[in-house]
Amino acid sequence: MASPPPGIALFRPSISSPRRHPERPSTAASGIYENPKPLRAFATDPPDEILSTSHPRQYSLDKRSELLFSTEHLKTIFDDPSLLHRFTSFLSQSRPSAVPILVYYLDAVKALKALGYSNGIAESLEPIRGFDFTLTTSAPSTNPDLEEKAQLAFDALVREDLPAYITHTYIQTVSLSIQRRITGTLPAHLQEASEGLCEVFCLTDPSRPDNPIVFASEEFNKTTQYGMGYIIGRNCRFLQGPKTNQYSVRRIRENVERGVEHCEVFLNYRRDGSPFMNLLMTSPLKDSRGVIRYFIGAQVDVSGLVKECSDMESLKRLVIKTNAKGEDAAEPEEAAALVDEFTELTKMLNNQELDTVRQWGGKMHKGSQEEVSGHSNIKDGNWNKPRLLINSTSPDGFRDAARGSGKLSGIFENYLLVRPYPSLRILFASPSLRVPGILQSPFMNKIGGSQRVRDELTQALADCRGVTARVRWVSKSDVEGYHRWIHCTPLLGSNGAVGVWMIVIVDEEVSQSREKRSRVAPPIDPKYGRSIPFMDTKEQNVKDFGECEEAG
Repeated sequence: MASPPPGIALFRPSISSPRRHPERPSTAASGIYENPKPLRAFATDPPDEILSTSHPRQYSLDKRSELLFSTEHLKTIFDDPSLLHRFTSFLSQSRPSAVPILVYYLDAVKALKALGYSNGIAESLEPIRGFDFTLTTSAPSTNPDLEEKAQLAFDALVREDLPAYITHTYIQTVSLSIQRRITGTLPAHLQEASEGLCEVFCLTDPSRPDNPIVFASEEFNKTTQYGMGYIIGRNCRFLQGPKTNQYSVRRIRENVERGVEHCEVFLNYRRDGSPFMNLLMTSPLKDSRGVIRYFIGAQVDVSGLVKECSDMESLKRLVIKTNAKGEDAAEPEEAAALVDEFTELTKMLNNQELDTVRQWGGKMHKGSQEEVSGHSNIKDGNWNKPRLLINSTSPDGFRDAARGSGKLSGIFENYLLVRPYPSLRILFASPSLRVPGILQSPFMNKIGGSQRVRDELTQALADCRGVTARVRWVSKSDVEGYHRWIHCTPLLGSNGAVGVWMIVIVDEEVSQSREKRSRVAPPIDPKYGRSIPFMDTKEQNVKDFGECEEAG
């Protein structure tokens, strides 16, 4: 065995007997511990009041992932009206095709609740002396076929619609964080944690067998812990592991085959085997003829959001409930609120059925006086008027917040893929930026404003350095332009050279970007045949960005 470094002693504890250090003097010989006095107890705790050391529950992302996509999670959502309202509003706005199976499930459960109420009434019938047929109770009615269908409908919601709802929720959170990260408005204590938030990209080639990765960013390597030599030429499935949801994998594969954008939250694994929760976007990149040439994959690690149950009240409640069960397995049944069958049934009634109950409920039991007078509480007062609920989670409010949801367009709504320096021509554009003539046009033709900013941006792209900049975005129709933020990330090949730039474009905060810009229409200069071009007074350079764009 190699000798330890100077000043470092090897510690080898013996199992059989303690070993006395040869250089340490005997304490008995020195008389230090001769006739030791017993120590007096200053404080004594009763043995029955001493608490045993509690070990905190160890967190597991694998188990949290299973809980996140579990049937118990959706049951938690269905058990709370406010949580259910958010879920159903999301389906009606972003996944209308899922509404029929939702209605089917709710109606099936309603029928089963009605059956339970019917059985409850039948069981409460008491025997009557002199009527022998009342001495025996009727067998409870069951409908196993309906129960199975209701369960299958619920399983379909868990399998397909719960993951979509989770993905939508995290998109709302991540999109705001990315916007603030790029624009520099993220709080200082979160800036370090947000490093690499918008820089994990890979580019795949569907024309090659198995749609392999051809370019990837450095943050992709850091996040996955795989080197570029291993990544390039492989399909992204090497990130899958034992707890990866195969339904998520199927949805990603099917949408890639269909050539449409898709977002998914699912569990992936790094090279060392550690899991991370991946918010993934896959989006097709089309050429000027609409042919898909590549797919861009964008990843965001949302493991922290899942651990903290951020913006997921239903998951937080489920985690608390699960932990409580684990700590006290013998939880008494009295702790759960027991409700009768009719209460369970009334929870399932829709507005039309409730109106019927309000109008006709109890009519057989009304007093004779009410029947003679023709006046009853049904038509008087406010008894039959439903309460009006106005809050921020109403369907209309949800629609505004969810517009553009269901896809990752809420995060990366505007992006370009640009050739490396010196070309810097736009290869592909997101659907929101696909205007005639943008493909193959010079990227720098879109950048106006200070010449210093243009020079520094060009130099950073030439040096293959990631860069974030606030620029003035110009076009043919707006030569003055308006401020936007661009976040440029290089995607590298197996040789380490830049193959393409992924440029995410973010508008300024709403409070800044929507300021009214009142300006007089510029005069027409016959020399140019259009409005007088932009002039940088500092550099005294005239630049007609419209002509440059046409030239590109």
